[in-house]
Amino acid sequence: MKRGLFLSMLFSTAAAFGGEQINVAVCNIGQLPAQAIENAEDEAAYVFGTMAVEIYWMGCGADLDPRNARMHPDFIVRVRLGGRISKTGPASLSSMGHAFIDDSGAGYIADVYYGAIQQLTSRYSVADEDRVLGYTMVHELGHLLIGAGHRPRGIMRAAWSEGELVEISRRHLSFNEAERATILRALRARVSDRRN
Repeated sequence: MKRGLFLSMLFSTAAAFGGEQINVAVCNIGQLPAQAIENAEDEAAYVFGTMAVEIYWMGCGADLDPRNARMHPDFIVRVRLGGRISKTGPASLSSMGHAFIDDSGAGYIADVYYGAIQQLTSRYSVADEDRVLGYTMVHELGHLLIGAGHRPRGIMRAAWSEGELVEISRRHLSFNEAERATILRALRARVSDRRN
């Protein structure tokens, strides 16, 4: 009961300061089961929801209505089967995903590699594959919104190990305050650009 009340307060507080939306097309290139993609989308939506950022998901190649801006993706995430992590130590996020960012720091496409995610979750069996897939999607979307580079802690670390997977299993791995502020500024700038 207390947890539900806390989450309700968290989301309502975040809603007062955020209220942003991003449209993300997910290309299931690896032909994962639809349920795995939906579960991953739910996890990613949860992380962004804590900042009052709503994700509107669509499939790759969805029919687009040119009159409805909500139907145009801001970002594309391609889920692929490949990827390999090292046999020992933390798993590099560059093995599990890649955001395509140009020299100006802008980008709109990211890949996530389900094979590497499977290897990591079999090494540390504390979080399931779908949840780690969702958090990897968040990490790569974070790059598309924040830019290149990793941080010493949190969801934008360069490598994840058992500690991060424990945090993922508890839904505690998140963006820090500076990252949240940067993401919200980037989303507001996108909305402003669309209006002009």
